[in-house]
Amino acid sequence: MHQDLGRLRTDVRSVVGEVRETLYDMRTDVTEARGLVDALDGFLARVRGRAGIETSFRHQETARLPVPQEREMWRIAQEAISNVESHARASHLSVQWRCDGNSALLVVADDGQGFPIGRAGRVDSYGMLGMRERADAIGAVLEFESEQGRGTTVRCRLENP
Repeated sequence: MHQDLGRLRTDVRSVVGEVRETLYDMRTDVTEARGLVDALDGFLARVRGRAGIETSFRHQETARLPVPQEREMWRIAQEAISNVESHARASHLSVQWRCDGNSALLVVADDGQGFPIGRAGRVDSYGMLGMRERADAIGAVLEFESEQGRGTTVRCRLENP
């Protein structure tokens, strides 16, 4: 009985920790004062800490996008990174961000198990659909490249007129 109680406590602490992380991730956003670079930097640090995935983040930003567009790019990045954390079984995740205020490129790549495009499971398909909808909403082009055993790359390009 004492052993069962100990396991239950451990499980509850784990669930509470996961809920806290999820709530923190949901509250993290891009604003006038906080840009995508800061949001990604903090998010990747949390992914490293909780999932043990090695991450790299390269960015070149000479100007920011309008906040609504930058916010959607952030949510696309967040979903792509969360998919790596949850499904890829990756040991390394790299993120690239380039933005000059008129055009932007986001690349999220991992060295995980990959998947055949068009045959992703329900969770992946739902996440991919959400990323596509966000990209469409801001006029961006979203591309997925994946091969089983060789990882996945998500690219999102935005060109403002």
